[in-house]
Amino acid sequence: MHFSTMVLSMYLPAYSGDDEDEVILKHAVDQSLLAGELGFSPWYTEHHFRGAWHSNPMQFAAYIAPQLPDDLYLGFGVLSLPYYNPIRLVESMNLLDQLTKGRALYGLGSGFAGLEPRGMGLDKDYHGSGKAGEETLEIMRRLWAYKPGDPEYTFETPMHRGTITRRVVPAPYRKRHPILIRTARRDESVVKAAENGWPAFLGTFGSDLRTQLRIYRQTLANSGHPPEVVAECLRWCTCDWLAVVVADTDEEAQASAARAKVERMKTRDAFIAAGGPMDGPAIVKKPGDDMGANFAKGGDMWDMVAGSPDTVAREIQKLADLGINHLLVRFMGEFPGETRPILEKSMRLFSKEVMPRFKNIQPPANPFSIDLGTAQAHAA
Repeated sequence: MHFSTMVLSMYLPAYSGDDEDEVILKHAVDQSLLAGELGFSPWYTEHHFRGAWHSNPMQFAAYIAPQLPDDLYLGFGVLSLPYYNPIRLVESMNLLDQLTKGRALYGLGSGFAGLEPRGMGLDKDYHGSGKAGEETLEIMRRLWAYKPGDPEYTFETPMHRGTITRRVVPAPYRKRHPILIRTARRDESVVKAAENGWPAFLGTFGSDLRTQLRIYRQTLANSGHPPEVVAECLRWCTCDWLAVVVADTDEEAQASAARAKVERMKTRDAFIAAGGPMDGPAIVKKPGDDMGANFAKGGDMWDMVAGSPDTVAREIQKLADLGINHLLVRFMGEFPGETRPILEKSMRLFSKEVMPRFKNIQPPANPFSIDLGTAQAHAA
């Protein structure tokens, strides 16, 4: 079983001037190297007009890559597809895939709504419908499949156009394409990911994990993919825990979680006060929810995992029983803030006391090797 952790420093109002960018970058580097030291693959998110490095996570990751142990990966959660010329994005992904010998995990999605699409020149409705991301990904799929001697290929979207008569170089290290992990909050996105042979984020932001797993694995089994594609999908389908605290006892963990939540909300409220409404991730609990408002109210902490190593391991075992092989953990605590000791203690306890229990767990051998009807899991 593989464990990753998110490095995040977008909402830091105390570091809002350009003279503080160097400080933020150092914190992000230090947190990445701590993650690698403890056995986590560091993950990076892409956002614009906030944070000193989020606007170019692949370049940042390329700096971190040679400083990590060779058995770890670099992850992106997620790259905002519509903002890129598809050729440039495929080139960049392939190059990092080559340089890391296939140890890059590319979460792909449309990105936040709000100020980012506007700043990047993207029509609000085109972006919000998901069409911008889907069209870009389809072009990328065609670019990866293009071989010497193929007829010229022309693409056009409201943002980008181009014609190719030669293959994109470099080729990806993994030949078909780098490891793609598709955002899949809606059932149709789950189906599309499985049909294309892509791993997916499942059970995230209010989605029901078992329902999505059932849909995904049924579609995967019926899609006729080669065994190696099925194996990659089952290995890298990802569950994303948005708020985690580990401490010596359940009581200590819950008290630490409460302190960390106060600082996180203080930071978030200050960001909103300075910059306007929050355009956060799509956290939905019921139809019609205002997703950004849920995030502004702390929706990413509604399903917190806080407990001793034994308690946290029991929750992970529920995921393992469902055949989940990759967990992306977001530890509570602000790395540059007062609650950094909470974050660091959680990471160290998780690494020392939790990870070893799952070292030898393997992904499912086939899409139907797990009985989803009886298994249960905590999906934050």
